[in-house]
Amino acid sequence: MFNLKLLCCGTIAISPMFVEAVAAATFEYGETAAQETYFLSSELAGRSVGSAQEAATVQYLSDRLVELGYTPTLQPFTYDFQGTPLTSYNVIAERQGTSNKHIILGAHYDTDPSSATLDRSVLEGTNDNASGVGVLLELAERQVLDPTVTSKFVFFGAEEIGLVGSEFYANTLSGAEIANSLFMLNLDSLVFGDFMYFNAGRGAVDNPDWFQYRDLALEIAAENGIDARTNPGLNNFYPAGTGCCSDLESFDFLMPVLAAEATNWSIGDLDGFTQTADPRVPNGRTWHDPATDNRAFINEIFPGLIEQRTRDYTLVLDKLVGEVNASYVSVPEPMSTAALLLVATGSGLMMRRRRA
Repeated sequence: MFNLKLLCCGTIAISPMFVEAVAAATFEYGETAAQETYFLSSELAGRSVGSAQEAATVQYLSDRLVELGYTPTLQPFTYDFQGTPLTSYNVIAERQGTSNKHIILGAHYDTDPSSATLDRSVLEGTNDNASGVGVLLELAERQVLDPTVTSKFVFFGAEEIGLVGSEFYANTLSGAEIANSLFMLNLDSLVFGDFMYFNAGRGAVDNPDWFQYRDLALEIAAENGIDARTNPGLNNFYPAGTGCCSDLESFDFLMPVLAAEATNWSIGDLDGFTQTADPRVPNGRTWHDPATDNRAFINEIFPGLIEQRTRDYTLVLDKLVGEVNASYVSVPEPMSTAALLLVATGSGLMMRRRRA
């Protein structure tokens, strides 16, 4: 149970009646992520903007975060969609750290709305983006108490109609909040595609040190026997090692971005939009198609892929968040004032690696 309270800044606090302390996770990687992916697909299909299922999804995410020991807030935003004013919400939860640094971990929960030619009222959105929401929920579940770096978990609304929720959230960040953001992690469409990818934002082209989190993700994947890749840059519009076309774009150029997605950047128009070379998949993609972006189709074509990808992404990203936290150490300053110093060499972050 929870109570809703409108805060002065326009967000709604969801206050738990009772919250137990969250212990370190002992369950298998991907266990929660896969379960949540299936649940959103089966029980919350058709969660497009303005729908009853969208509202039900916001309620569900709020409830789950309370169960995981968080006090989530709802960040409302209004916008116009096809001539109709609508209000949606970003669902936000934080695990407060002991430093002034933070990371933003995001995934959109909405599905693409129906068009004049295609009814998407039952679109499961298993890949896009129940998978990202599932992994984000498990990362929140695995987050230890009292980390060094604050983790901000944000479930974005209205991504499919133009990144509305993430843009609103990014625009509310102060200059100090942007300066203290180590990076933004975006999880979108993590299951269906020939390969797993980790990409930086386009801002990394002019700020090479912004590639460090992409590089760390790839290193952790390799250490754990996971085949993960980065955009090879075969299309001139999408520089090598960078991603696009999701909520990451709302944060790109503000801070380092790490984008996780499953697709195939080496086929089709070389833009990541064609997900697989498998001839059983119409046009090589499932984006926004009720007939293919669902549990039954994915499990028929690639049995076990949902479980494998949610496991692999959760493993890599949980270890990555852990190593970012481990790179900060608490040291005493004169007059017994506590401070946190970033361990660094040159312009890059020096990670104290925990070998698998």
